[in-house]
Amino acid sequence: MTVMTSLKQKKPEKILIADDLYILWKDGHESRYIFFQLRNDCPCAVCIDELTGKKVLKPETIPVDIHIRHSEYVGNYAFRIHWSDGHNSGLYTFKSLRDKCACSICKASPLSSTPV
Repeated sequence: MTVMTSLKQKKPEKILIADDLYILWKDGHESRYIFFQLRNDCPCAVCIDELTGKKVLKPETIPVDIHIRHSEYVGNYAFRIHWSDGHNSGLYTFKSLRDKCACSICKASPLSSTPV
């Protein structure tokens, strides 16, 4: 298996933006991400200090009604979200999104996440 094939397998089957972000993974698993929590977990250098790894984004600065205005794939490994608060520098890798799935199945066995 080549690296490129491995990366392509991580890209979800479908991504739906509605009242929250929903992802259908290629293995059939479904994940739901609440917009506020997803914005609060932004991994970019504006939200996380690059040198210390300390979170600098303050949750109280995120609008309660935060939502996605636009989104796009970044290669076959990540998803960029353009938020209603103007922020758009975070790349949410598919691996990190799958690892953050908070469904009852993933919560019950956090160490046994199914590869996508």
